[in-house]
Amino acid sequence: MASFTTHAPWPQSRRLGDDEDMRGQAQHALLRLHPPDRCQVESASPIVRSARYRQMIHHTFRLGQQLRKIDPIARAQEMRDRGTDPQIPYPGADKPWAGVCQALGHVTTSSYSSVVTKGQGPCFICGQIASSRAAAEKRRVKPEVAVEKIRRAGVEPLEPFPGTDAKWRCRCETCKQEIGVWYSSVVYRGNGACFHCSGTAPIAPEEAHAEMLSLGLEPLVPYPGVNEPWRSRCRTCKKIVDPSLTNARKTKHKCRFCAQRATDPDTAVKIMEDAGLKPLDPFPGGVKAPWRSEHIACGKEVSPTLDKVIQKRRAPCSNCAQHGFDPNKPGYLYLIVHAAMAIGKIGICNEDSDRLRVHKRHGWTPIAKELLPGHLAAKAEDMILGRWTEIDLPYGATAADMPQGGWTETVALVDRGMAELVKDFEWAVGLCR
Repeated sequence: MASFTTHAPWPQSRRLGDDEDMRGQAQHALLRLHPPDRCQVESASPIVRSARYRQMIHHTFRLGQQLRKIDPIARAQEMRDRGTDPQIPYPGADKPWAGVCQALGHVTTSSYSSVVTKGQGPCFICGQIASSRAAAEKRRVKPEVAVEKIRRAGVEPLEPFPGTDAKWRCRCETCKQEIGVWYSSVVYRGNGACFHCSGTAPIAPEEAHAEMLSLGLEPLVPYPGVNEPWRSRCRTCKKIVDPSLTNARKTKHKCRFCAQRATDPDTAVKIMEDAGLKPLDPFPGGVKAPWRSEHIACGKEVSPTLDKVIQKRRAPCSNCAQHGFDPNKPGYLYLIVHAAMAIGKIGICNEDSDRLRVHKRHGWTPIAKELLPGHLAAKAEDMILGRWTEIDLPYGATAADMPQGGWTETVALVDRGMAELVKDFEWAVGLCR
C-alpha cells in the first residue's frame, strides 16, 4: 500500500494555522495530488486528521464511489421505462435531458433526478392533460344529482343525463311540451327551463304578425325574431314604437307614448311648457284640438295641438324652425327614402349645403329634388307636411333612427307609398314655381 506523503511545511509567515482560507486551499491541493483511502487518513499528520479535513475526504470518497456506479446506458433505459426517449447523451442527474414523449411525441426536458429519483412524470404537457382530466372528473355532475336538480325546475327528464355540455330532452310539467334543456343554464345560471312558458319560443312570422296586431300594434317591417325590436305603429295613437314581441306580451302598455299621454290639465300644461310654449287658453280637453299658445323664445302666437307637441311632428313655432336654412338663398326641396327602415322623408336645404350628403352617409337614397328660391322651397315643404298632417300620417322614424336630425318630416312607406310621395312632391313643386 502506498504511503501518504505530505509536502514541505509552509513558511513561517504563511502557516496553515494562521490563515483559515489558506488551510482550505492546502487541503484541496493535497486531495487533488494524493487521493487517499481510509487507512492512509488514519496514519496522516495531525493537520490532515482534523475534523474538517476528515469530512472533506469522506465526501470525496463517497463521490468516487458514486461516479464508479453511474451507468449512462442504464439511466437512459430507466428514462425510457418511464415514458421518454432520451435524444442526447446523459448530461447529469440534475440537468435537463432532452427527449421525446412516447405517448404524444412532445419534446421533454425533465432531468433524471426528477423523473427517476422523485417519481415525477417525464412530459409536462401530458401532466397538464392528466391534471385537467382529473379536475374535470372531480367537477362531473352525477346523474342522480342532475335528475334531482332538474326536477326542481319543473321538468321531467325523458332520457339519461347527457352531461352539462349537451341538451337534455325533457318534458315541461306546466305546458306538457317536449323541450331541450341546458343543465348549466337552468341549474347554474337560474334561467327558466321551458322557453314556451317564458314566451321566448320561436314562432312562424304569420303567427307573430297576427299576435302583434292582437296586441294593438301594426308591424311595419318583416318579423325579426321574438326577442328583437320590431318596428310597429300603435293602432291607438298612430306613433312608431319598437318593442320586441316578448316585451309586448309582458308589458301592460304596449306603446310608450300611450303610457305617457296627458290625462289631466296640469299635466298638459307641463308638457306645453317643457316644449317652450306658454298656453294662452285653458286646456281644450282633447289632444287633437288646437291650443292657442305663445312661443316663449320669439314671443309669437301659435296654435299647435297637444298631440303634435307630444309627437313633435312640427316645431313649436314655424318662424323658428328653419334649422340653418336661409330662405333668402336658393334651396332644394328633396325627397329621399331609407329602404332598410321603409321610410320616406321630405326636406329642404340651401344650394351650398351638404345636408343631402349627410343623409346619404346614413343610408338614405335621393328620389327627387328641385331647386327653387329659398322661400318657395320652404313653402313647398310646409304644404307637403300640412297634407300629411291633415290625413293624420304618423311618423315613420324616431329621433334614435336619425341622429343627423329630420325625423319629424318622415312617414312610413306602408302609410304613404312611393308613388304617393312622388305625387306629393310634384304637386307642391308645381304650385310653388
